[in-house]
Amino acid sequence: MLLLISFNAVSEQKYNPYTNKFETVRPGSQLKYNYMEEEWKYAPPNSKLRYDYLNKKYEMAPKNYTNKYNYIEKKWEMTDPKSKLQKNPYNNKFEFVAPYSSEIDPYKSDID
Repeated sequence: MLLLISFNAVSEQKYNPYTNKFETVRPGSQLKYNYMEEEWKYAPPNSKLRYDYLNKKYEMAPKNYTNKYNYIEKKWEMTDPKSKLQKNPYNNKFEFVAPYSSEIDPYKSDID
C-alpha cells in the first residue's frame, strides 16, 4: 500500500484516445504526432522529433533528454537525465520518473 501512495513523480495518468491506453506523463504534456513512427503519444510541450539510436526509432523528446538503461525491464529509455527508476503502480512496471516532484496518490490523480 505504501508503494502505491508514494509513487514519487511529477506525473499523472492521461488517456491516449489513439492507443486506447493510459500513459504516465509529466504535467503539461501534450499529445503529439510522431510522423516517422506514425503514432500519437504524450510528450513535454518543448519536445521535438529526435532519433533514438539505441532503440533505432524516432521519439518526441526535449533536447536535454538522454538514454538510460532500465535494467529491470531490460530496455533503453529516452528520459530526463535526472530521472530515477521507480515502480509505476498503474501498470506494475518500472519506469524512469523525474526526481523533482511531490508525492501523488494514484486514487486521486487527475485523469484526462
